[in-house]
Amino acid sequence: MINDPRVEAEVKAFFKEFVEAYPKDDLDRYLNLFLQDENLVMFGTGEKWLGWEEYKNAPAEDKERHGEISLTYDWLTINSHGIIAWIAAEVNVKVKIEGEWRSIPARLTGVLREIEGKWKIVQGHISVTG
Repeated sequence: MINDPRVEAEVKAFFKEFVEAYPKDDLDRYLNLFLQDENLVMFGTGEKWLGWEEYKNAPAEDKERHGEISLTYDWLTINSHGIIAWIAAEVNVKVKIEGEWRSIPARLTGVLREIEGKWKIVQGHISVTG
């Protein structure tokens, strides 16, 4: 399958925004990247959220539980078909615990849908690898 170069560039820019917005101080910036209806499906390590109502408070709870959080990635692949794109990435979740940064390797996958010219996460999964 050959990806549309426009879609690939838009999704790459979307992922860059996702990484930059990953639960920092402006949670609305991060939450605006997600589909906000009952069709959203999100998985974390040992967690599952079905629909926007279940998920919308999860990032704030993560931030409260872990303090400062940031995300970097070493590898990313993007595929698409029309208004649907899917990504897979190897990431490092960095959390500040008791004043010390710790890096946790993880894998992230996601399905995005273009809605009214904007990409939104409709399904996502992140899990610790080590």
